[in-house]
Amino acid sequence: MQTLEINTAQNVKIDYELAGLSFRIFAFLIDFLIMCAGILILIASIEMLFIGVQKFVIEAVAFMVLSFYTLVMEIIFRGQSIGKKAMGIKIIKVNGSELQFYDVFCRWSSRLIEIYLSLGGLACIFISSNKNGQRIGDILAGTCVVKTQNTFQFNLKDIENLNQKFSENPSAQNPLLTRLSEKDVLLIKNLLHRLKVYNNQSHQIALEKMVVKVAEILEIPELPKEKEKFLNQVISDYIMQTR
Repeated sequence: MQTLEINTAQNVKIDYELAGLSFRIFAFLIDFLIMCAGILILIASIEMLFIGVQKFVIEAVAFMVLSFYTLVMEIIFRGQSIGKKAMGIKIIKVNGSELQFYDVFCRWSSRLIEIYLSLGGLACIFISSNKNGQRIGDILAGTCVVKTQNTFQFNLKDIENLNQKFSENPSAQNPLLTRLSEKDVLLIKNLLHRLKVYNNQSHQIALEKMVVKVAEILEIPELPKEKEKFLNQVISDYIMQTR
């Protein structure tokens, strides 16, 4: 399993599982079938509305769909096409920043050479040989493709064991926990995972910063001494209040 470590704006490192070549190929095939279906439907509609339509019009329609489908979908769905959604993968920035229009456009602009003219061979070579699974477009845009669900993420419904371990005192829950979002709690969970796997100075510093930030949000005047236990309690109490 290949992973990518992203450093967030809060200086906390999160691991993402990279989408394998097979996932990306199947996503492309799904999108290609959708494009073909879309082209056939559009051509049939045009021929019904405009009898005797010129051949170049039909060719132009096919060209427009094949050319711009991926660009439009990945802009609308923020890094996902319908095929990528179906396969549970998406595009993210390697530096942890938000995906922008330029990034999507940049990686899309190389599709003609990487995918269509080389029949996907060039893209497959780069994805297989690059440590982050990047094709040329990804390298130019500073992006990569990751799984939307992986072993480093968690689902709030699947953490019953954590509730039993750290939520023995429900009365201690802080009503201000609703200020946190699921994304915030995921960030805390990933930090605790990273700390458990790589208990080094940088992650200890990140732990200190996280505790200070969470205590500030929850308006806790005195910082807890047992920092990891405190963050685990925050996760557990958040689940109890929001599920």
